[in-house]
Amino acid sequence: MSQTIRCFLAVKIPAETALRRALKELSGMGGALKAVEPENLHVTLKFIVSAEPELIAEIKATATAAAGRQERSQLTLRGLGVFPSAQRPNVVWAGIEGRGAQTLSALAEDLENSLETLGLERENRPFTPHLTLARVKARPPEALRALLTRHSESVFGTAAVDEIVLIQSELRPEGSRYTVLERFPLAQPRM
Repeated sequence: MSQTIRCFLAVKIPAETALRRALKELSGMGGALKAVEPENLHVTLKFIVSAEPELIAEIKATATAAAGRQERSQLTLRGLGVFPSAQRPNVVWAGIEGRGAQTLSALAEDLENSLETLGLERENRPFTPHLTLARVKARPPEALRALLTRHSESVFGTAAVDEIVLIQSELRPEGSRYTVLERFPLAQPRM
């Protein structure tokens, strides 16, 4: 029996200075929060719990096609928030605005529809463009509420939405280890 691969399709986001400061503040809040490492920042388009190795070629073909149907764009990172609610946060995120948010939504929908035909289960929640900055592991400190209030409208920079990446995620005691398996460039904008 072949070993399955835990992977996801995403758009990588570089950690600009303002974003690095927010990550540092989140890291400084103790063990209740686990901040994402700056080099691992990404917007997940489709998480694939386990894929048989022979399915990976079809996932790559699907990602190639989806990327070719969307033009490159820019997004703006604005504001901090939490999922599912301020009373019981599980995830701290930065909001995504601009044409890039529309591109991400279109990519996620395209991938969801195409990958379902390969037998991969649909996500049960609608796609909401966001950048996960930290996971909440326990009752967060009051400092989190203050940080969210202070940065509810802060702009953390811009980023290009210019490629989809297929990333393998290996669970390890020290945290997930990500390996980029392949990159799928988006179409050049038409002039």
